[in-house]
Amino acid sequence: MVIMNFILNNTHRPDITFHSTGRIDITARVAKALSLRHGDVIDIARDTGEYYLYVKHRNAVGHHEAQCRATYRGRTCNNLRAHSKRLCLAVLKVNGNYTTARLPVGEPINHPSLGTALPIIIHHNIKR
Repeated sequence: MVIMNFILNNTHRPDITFHSTGRIDITARVAKALSLRHGDVIDIARDTGEYYLYVKHRNAVGHHEAQCRATYRGRTCNNLRAHSKRLCLAVLKVNGNYTTARLPVGEPINHPSLGTALPIIIHHNIKR
């Protein structure tokens, strides 16, 4: 019997990553689904056991916690990054991991209180 070793065990990539340092990495897929732009502020809301990522403020003026910035200064930068130690630590605590949470998100919904929101699959940490 031949035992096979696979190089790519898991091919699913995370949609959003929370780091214990407060850094939040947002993929282009999430940015497009929420129509996120440079300067928008994100937040997470909990509703009936579900966690939703949504845009708290559009094009916020000044410095805000969890304000999105482009990951590089190119014309077509679609990946964003935000910083919020409080938000990251809250997600990491719920996730049960205390260094990094690499999470998928579901399909966008129209929430009555939040507007367009993405459900975060908070307990499914994607391993590399």
